[in-house]
Amino acid sequence: MSEPNVFSSDSAKVRNEFSLNGLWELQAGSGEKRPQKYLSVVPVPGLVDLAVPSYNWDGVDYHWYRTHFTVDDDEMPTLAFLRINQAQFGTVAWLNGKEIGSSISCYTSQEYRIDSVLKLNDLNELIVRIGAKGTLPPESAVGKDQEKERFIPGVWGDVSLMFCGNPRIQHVQIIPHIDKAIAEVVVTLENTDSSPKNVSLSLRVSERVSRKFASERFVKHVETPASQLTIATFMVPIENVQLWSPDSPFLYELESAVSDEDGPADLVVTVFGMRKFGITGKGFFLNGKRIFLKGGNIAFHRFLSDKERMLLPWNREWIMRALIEIPKEHHFNFFRNHLGQMYSAWYDIADEHGMLIQNEWHFWGATGSTKQISKEFTEWIRDNCNHPSIIMWDALNESSDEHVQQEIVPKMKLLDPTRPWESVDFVEEHPYIYSLGPVLNNTRFGFTRALEDIENSATPTMLNEFVWWWLNSNGEPTYLMKGVTERWLGPESSKGELLEHQAFLAQELVELFRRMRVDAIQPFVYLSNNNGPTAHWFLGPIEQLKPKPILAALKNAFAPFGISLELWDRHFFTGEKRLVNTWVFNDEPQVKEGMIRYGVTDSSGVWVWEKEVPVIAAPSDAQELSLEFEFPSRPGVYHASVELHDRGSGRRTSVSRKVAHVLSTIAAPGDHAGKYLAILERSGEYRSFFEGHGIRVCDVVTQPLGSCGAVVIGEGVTESLRTGEFLDRLSNYVSGGGYLVIIEPEFGIQAKCVLPVLRDLDIVIEPREDADRGGYDSYVFASDLLHPLWVGISREHLKMFNGGYGGEVVSQHNLVPSVEPIVHARSGIALAIPAIMEIPYGKGKVIISRLQTRGRLSGNESTTNAFARRPDPVLQRFMLNLLRYAFAWSNPVPTMAMKNA
Repeated sequence: MSEPNVFSSDSAKVRNEFSLNGLWELQAGSGEKRPQKYLSVVPVPGLVDLAVPSYNWDGVDYHWYRTHFTVDDDEMPTLAFLRINQAQFGTVAWLNGKEIGSSISCYTSQEYRIDSVLKLNDLNELIVRIGAKGTLPPESAVGKDQEKERFIPGVWGDVSLMFCGNPRIQHVQIIPHIDKAIAEVVVTLENTDSSPKNVSLSLRVSERVSRKFASERFVKHVETPASQLTIATFMVPIENVQLWSPDSPFLYELESAVSDEDGPADLVVTVFGMRKFGITGKGFFLNGKRIFLKGGNIAFHRFLSDKERMLLPWNREWIMRALIEIPKEHHFNFFRNHLGQMYSAWYDIADEHGMLIQNEWHFWGATGSTKQISKEFTEWIRDNCNHPSIIMWDALNESSDEHVQQEIVPKMKLLDPTRPWESVDFVEEHPYIYSLGPVLNNTRFGFTRALEDIENSATPTMLNEFVWWWLNSNGEPTYLMKGVTERWLGPESSKGELLEHQAFLAQELVELFRRMRVDAIQPFVYLSNNNGPTAHWFLGPIEQLKPKPILAALKNAFAPFGISLELWDRHFFTGEKRLVNTWVFNDEPQVKEGMIRYGVTDSSGVWVWEKEVPVIAAPSDAQELSLEFEFPSRPGVYHASVELHDRGSGRRTSVSRKVAHVLSTIAAPGDHAGKYLAILERSGEYRSFFEGHGIRVCDVVTQPLGSCGAVVIGEGVTESLRTGEFLDRLSNYVSGGGYLVIIEPEFGIQAKCVLPVLRDLDIVIEPREDADRGGYDSYVFASDLLHPLWVGISREHLKMFNGGYGGEVVSQHNLVPSVEPIVHARSGIALAIPAIMEIPYGKGKVIISRLQTRGRLSGNESTTNAFARRPDPVLQRFMLNLLRYAFAWSNPVPTMAMKNA
């Protein structure tokens, strides 16, 4: 048996509280019989995996905790209670051999009256039995988490004793009314006697730090009926009220005291802040001013599964670093605690240092009975309603439940009228674009609406999961990244490239969402289980909290006075001039003045040229400007760059840079003399492009194909291939040694079909319904960059193409030729989508290119429409390479079969 705690009441105090935190004895056992021996010790708060010596905790159903204490008092307290702030999964408690209570709540506090079994000046034995998750009854509201690896039991909240008189103050709720500088105080009194009592209830507010009184003392005489709860409400004016906010987390203390004819009975001190958070129109407002919420997610209960976490979740110094210091260094003001209540110190520290919190229940799909959910939600609100840091409740993650949303939440709003509820008052969304999904989405998929619908939402917008790019503390992809890394980085990538791309994605998407004026932006996930599917944003041992590069990217992207280039194109011609939309963000409640420095930088960050323009940004607003960029006359890798400098401080506040591959035009194939290029197309774009490069073009219908160096069939005309006569002509031409190029044959196809290409050569074309796990592609990877198709084209050139929604270059279709092809380029998840295929046919060949060249061979170069298709030097180069490859390969001497074509 460990050394017992020894407590002695302070007679000067009306209420005495004693912590039972520390090392407890622990023993695995059955559900019915208490252990005879306790062979391990375990910290409280903590979980059973911290037991010393350890044991196979996940192989047993019950875990028995035991501690001893003595109370060196001469007189038994009128009321004595045991409080367990949190324990999972299912609790039964005994004091001195007598059962004092039980609960199946896992995330809320439990309180048991113990004065009838408490011993004075003698050893008290307290035993708490904790169950495994599987022992909970079906009515439990424990919830679901499909991505949590280990559900570890334990007493994970503080444990304490509380002595007081009767009646006692059971609960205090404070509702701020900042417009009137009034704190509405709702006190719940409990009279445990069998007879009514007349009591005096007094309240007074003081400033927490200075201890200066901030209100008068208010006294109310209350009659408390026997064995009942009584509610008393006060409206307390606050003198010289100071509002709580992330920038100024000013706290007050309310002292509530109750006394009867025999003297003081109880006294409670409640910490609170004067602040108002709510929804007005399309925005979130804090203290009457619009606020943009920027931060991340803390998956606290997943982190409890992390094998390296040890006692860190209960270490105030570590919590301070993780929750306040690092986030504020990176312009965070907001977190969602994902799937489950955190340890209480996290909220206390958030109150004290100014961090806003979205408090989410452990429901990734609701579990339990309506009655039990309502009971636990009520406990949840009562435990947490006075934290100014908690600005919203969140009942459900990626799910809906009629009983929760339509029946339970409206009742909870009556208990706490001060906070909105996610999924009822507004909806969070999880746009996993530019990763698992395509670069941008213009339709609903997964748990998100189309981007345009989000931008035009009638309620506040919250995007609190995005950046499907999860790397563990060694920079290695988690198992949910299977196939995703290849899609964006190719078959092989280094740890440095993986970390750099994670940072790039965060920067790109946060800039996009800020341009859309999204109200809450929180990529996923700041803190979670390193060994789980989503890991976290730290390198090395989690105790050290060494940030990954993504946090530096977010610091820049989240800058309250920030800037963003709306530029999706990556390919530019030498000497090209381009008007680019540039956004200046001011999330502050006051006007900001600054200077924009913009221009082109080289690969080492040195300015090739630069200009400056002043800017004035209105409060809580975004300003859009059009800046002209001229790209260098020398080919190379550059960046279109903008910097924002605060005029007041002179410091640079934010940077936005987009890679710019500058290419020169290239000449047409030099060996095309005497050869025609036969074209079948719908728009004339191919003819214009090739003739502009000095290539003789003829009509595929009227020109004898035997004299053609190649035949090109453009998108949208593949129906012509279904006519027997034309199919025979093409088949004779290719089998005799000709070269057939088919561009984007899937264009316009809405349903599965079989497209005849040549005799005995078909393509099965089928649209895919996989936008949330695939969709269209904007990155392509060559199988062999030394192949003639890729002359003058690098690996990086094949990432994003000019214009088109999200730089789309390969559509959301499957194409399967009836003959096994040679694949020259791939795209998609796990690079499973052939993008360019070559098929031998007789003495000739067929090449199928899915790369979308339409609108990119010629068009409007100067439009500022971000998604308008415009000339793309990489695709132009590819088309000329393709033609050179075809001309070089095709048979220059017409065969009999070709003459018949």
